[in-house]
Amino acid sequence: MISAPSWLDMDVFALYDPKMLGDEEGTKEVFKMRETNLADEIIACLLIVSTILVACSEVKEEDEYIGKLRLESLLWATYVNAGFLIFCLFFIYGIGFYQVMVYNLFTLMLLFLVRFHLVLYKASKLSAYEE
Repeated sequence: MISAPSWLDMDVFALYDPKMLGDEEGTKEVFKMRETNLADEIIACLLIVSTILVACSEVKEEDEYIGKLRLESLLWATYVNAGFLIFCLFFIYGIGFYQVMVYNLFTLMLLFLVRFHLVLYKASKLSAYEE
């Protein structure tokens, strides 16, 4: 397993820091300073910001069709994400559900990007063939 770089170990302000499973000592802490490695937070922030930048960037020829395609892709991604969450609510329990919720932070935007660019690619191939 890859360990996080030690230079990212810092004291941070925690609004809420509950006792984790397996901790032998400690209780939930509110409004406290704690030491943690910020690698996960930095990676998650970069992933969220980068997917939003990619999703909002214009294509070469931005028109009403592209706007409609974006909206349909976002709606489709929302439906698929909601269906996936409902499935997980009934079939995944314990710490596994926590892991699913962490991954869920990124799935909506990633599903949107994959579908939008896939449909855009298919539409560009179709229009190129018609010309």
